[in-house]
Amino acid sequence: MSFKKNALFALALVAVSAAPAFAAAGQYGLGYFRPEAPVGGRVWFTDKVAGDVGIGFSSLTPDGGDSQSGFILDAGLPLVAAESGNAKFFVRPGVTYASSPEPVVADPDNKVTQFWISGTFGVEYFFTDRFSIQAAHGVLFKSVDPDKAGGKYTELTSEDFGVSNIGFHFYFGGK
Repeated sequence: MSFKKNALFALALVAVSAAPAFAAAGQYGLGYFRPEAPVGGRVWFTDKVAGDVGIGFSSLTPDGGDSQSGFILDAGLPLVAAESGNAKFFVRPGVTYASSPEPVVADPDNKVTQFWISGTFGVEYFFTDRFSIQAAHGVLFKSVDPDKAGGKYTELTSEDFGVSNIGFHFYFGGK
């Protein structure tokens, strides 16, 4: 067998034979849920209910202008609907608030504000007691106010899914 085949076989064996590992009440750690707010963490309040929060930042310097910054804050409540071995299937209602620069000729300091309400289904798989990856997909209701850059609007859309939507968590503390 080649080295590549041996490595894949060993990885598959470890993944399949790993002792059951999953978050317990009181565990907390770092990771992210939404790629737009990648600095975050999760706390398991019980074996079935968690809370997570994430934040993201941006900075824009228009030609000949001053630097402008924006941010996004995302919070959610993962609720475990089913478990199987090391996997937890969850439903996550969430809210997101964002403010980002959108300079226009009439106002170079114009900012777009957004408020999202999300409903997401996902799976968090625990490789160890401390490390998990997750994938999720759902719907977003967005309320967007571009201020002077255009008219306020609302939108109902599905969440984009890609490699950056595969999140992770590393749990440091707890039981």
